[in-house]
Amino acid sequence: MTDTPATPPPDASDEVALAVRTLMPDLRRLGGLTAALIAGVAVVSGVVTLMIASSAMAGDDRFKAALIALGTGAAIIFYCHRWMIRRQEAAVMPVLARSIGMHFDKDAKSFLNGLPARLLPKGVRKAEDHVHGDLGAHAIQMAEVHIETGGKNSRTLFQGIVAQFLNRVDMPAFFIAPEDKTRPGMFFGGDLSTDGLHHLRTVLHGGRAYGIWTSWSQMEEPPALAAVIDVLTRIENHIGHGAQLYAATSNGKEMHVALSHGRNLFRVGGLFPSESEIFADVRAAMQDLSVPITLAKALISAEEAAMAKVKGA
Repeated sequence: MTDTPATPPPDASDEVALAVRTLMPDLRRLGGLTAALIAGVAVVSGVVTLMIASSAMAGDDRFKAALIALGTGAAIIFYCHRWMIRRQEAAVMPVLARSIGMHFDKDAKSFLNGLPARLLPKGVRKAEDHVHGDLGAHAIQMAEVHIETGGKNSRTLFQGIVAQFLNRVDMPAFFIAPEDKTRPGMFFGGDLSTDGLHHLRTVLHGGRAYGIWTSWSQMEEPPALAAVIDVLTRIENHIGHGAQLYAATSNGKEMHVALSHGRNLFRVGGLFPSESEIFADVRAAMQDLSVPITLAKALISAEEAAMAKVKGA
């Protein structure tokens, strides 16, 4: 494939473009090595399968052994490709995170282990791409999280970004989620638990019903909370339509927001990456990074504006 000159993505600095171009030889070398490994595994798997198919084994045993050989080869190829992508992302993503004053770690287990229990559904949880740092005077961190039911017929329960940052204004603890995620089913409870919380009100927007739960029942709704609820239930006004609010919760001091997304985020790299393809990935990854940061700015501004209005009244 012939490279075409690529211009730096509009949302990245010249320093980012230069740093990514400097990484290109390593990204290509890693892709070439992985392509060679995949080709070798495919050849060995095919030869072994043919040997088994022409062996003197009984028919059923021969068929099962051939399937095992093919399946093993396919699994090795899958994990080789996955290893390559993770290595390429681990090389590029720190550059992008530093460009917005943040830090990047591929592993996000510590972030996942610290999430509030009621924010996400129970299941087999995985997290990666931990981005953390300061947004002005406010600390923020986020990671990509994937949750499945597990088992033979596993299905995805959640896929997207989870962000955590401090509340700018102290407020009572609260929980927001689409009501269909909290409603019990015929045999099981809802995906998200509201046990121990008081239902404050329901907000209808964009064809969805969002339930608002709080830790208190005999108290007037604070202006800052009302402002936060308005931002979260109209989230597309701030971040567009690429992500949806899955749930948000605050203990009164810090907030966690889970945004569901239909694709793998922060994806950078490939087997034979050209410069133009890498910069297309960079633009997409920068957009992915901007979503929770834009939302955090909107929430912080809403809190501050509400409190300023109260003080000025």
